[in-house]
Amino acid sequence: MTSIITGLFESQSQSRKISEDLEHAGFKDSNYIMYLHDHKVPKEVKTSIWNYFFGDHAEVEEEHLVISVRVKTPEQIESVNKIWSENGVIQQNYYENVKFGAAKSLDCLKRLVALRAKAQIYQAPEIKIHENPEGINSEVVF
Repeated sequence: MTSIITGLFESQSQSRKISEDLEHAGFKDSNYIMYLHDHKVPKEVKTSIWNYFFGDHAEVEEEHLVISVRVKTPEQIESVNKIWSENGVIQQNYYENVKFGAAKSLDCLKRLVALRAKAQIYQAPEIKIHENPEGINSEVVF
């Protein structure tokens, strides 16, 4: 098993530059996966969905790009991190002991992200709120 680094980028138009950067850094074509959409979703549809869920009036221009890279050494991890930062990664995740074949499915990666998020929520410390039922007392004691 190997480790995988995934990156979320702003636009699918970045795919060519990022793939060139990865290949220039020594990664073969078989060591990374780009999740590209087969068909374009109209801008109006994306914008209306965004506005419905988030309540702002931003126009959504592009489809995001997700890339997974198989890494085996600390040098490869550092190289991918550098490429990601140079290309403006929005979100990055590191998965250990994942079969690269499983990463070919974007749904599999989505499940891994969801499981990791749930685990972090359950590990969060319990928050205790202390309330004074009497309110503020006007007496000052010295």
